[in-house]
Amino acid sequence: MMGQSGLRVITSAFTPVSGEYYRAFEVVGSTAAATATVTATAVSGDNITALELINGTKVQGLFSAVSVSAGTIIAYIA
Repeated sequence: MMGQSGLRVITSAFTPVSGEYYRAFEVVGSTAAATATVTATAVSGDNITALELINGTKVQGLFSAVSVSAGTIIAYIA
């Protein structure tokens, strides 16, 4: 079940936690028009690089790093 290991609220001020992996992330915002610009390193498959995603977007996979340059996401720890 996703979220059993906890979560991180990630903004541009987030300091990465060494050795932490994320199973999924979701864009959150205070308005329906909110966006987040996300970069994520996939354990396998394609990475995401500075992709602007809209509020409510959920991305699943296994990521060794997730960051945002704008906006806010919730990342679920693997």
